[in-house]
Amino acid sequence: MRKAATVAVAPATDGTLLPILGSDLALAKLIGDGGDVMREGGVVLVTGRAYATRACVVPAEEIFYDQAARPDGKGPWLGEADKISWRDEASGYDCIILRDTEDGFLSGYVGIPHDHPLWGWDNGAVPSDIGIEVHGGLTYSRLCEEGPSPARRLAVEARRICHVTLRPAVYHPVTHATDHRVEDPHAWWFGFSCDHAYDLIPRHAQGSSRPKSSELARTYRDDAYVVRETVALAAQLRAIAEGDAAPQRDDQPPPIGLDPSRGGGRGRL
Repeated sequence: MRKAATVAVAPATDGTLLPILGSDLALAKLIGDGGDVMREGGVVLVTGRAYATRACVVPAEEIFYDQAARPDGKGPWLGEADKISWRDEASGYDCIILRDTEDGFLSGYVGIPHDHPLWGWDNGAVPSDIGIEVHGGLTYSRLCEEGPSPARRLAVEARRICHVTLRPAVYHPVTHATDHRVEDPHAWWFGFSCDHAYDLIPRHAQGSSRPKSSELARTYRDDAYVVRETVALAAQLRAIAEGDAAPQRDDQPPPIGLDPSRGGGRGRL
């Protein structure tokens, strides 16, 4: 059996991060000192640093940069990470924002525990009267992806919708699959995507040299926006778990009625 290759881990300093990330904009988003950086092929993982958007600082547990997902050309996505995992302090739920490898847009995900009343529900079956409001409505519902595996690599972790491992990832060959543990391997994830008719999708925008009038009205949903929507979804899911009314939102997502492929309502299913 061929032995799995190791992934080198280095201290995350400006001197090590900038040559690996190749972007001052990306480096400026990494807040604090210390942490580790590791690279495997076109995937870079930074741990031990917070992540700054234009609106807030995310207490990130893992920050991934994935060349396969990164849009080409200039745009508001320059310097953004391609996956950020963190635990939302207010709700206690694990959160992820993740970039689509094909079209370059961001999506947001929240994991709920097994005792949550919506655990196991398909996103399309969540009753509308619950009143979940999130960008474009819920588009994803699934159990934690790809259970513990001794063969897990950075390229897999960069795409996986599941918890961060309990102990810091060292990314060397392990003996048993159970060496990779998550806090709740049976968490159920709900998510939303930013690829609707009113969203600017990076790879679509790059496909033509002259933007159409319909594209001019579209907005790229940047990391700050997607973090905001993810945290709002976590708060609503927590309220449902507590039997409380969904918290009122000061900043509403676009009405789903703007997208001809979806039904009416303001960000609701």
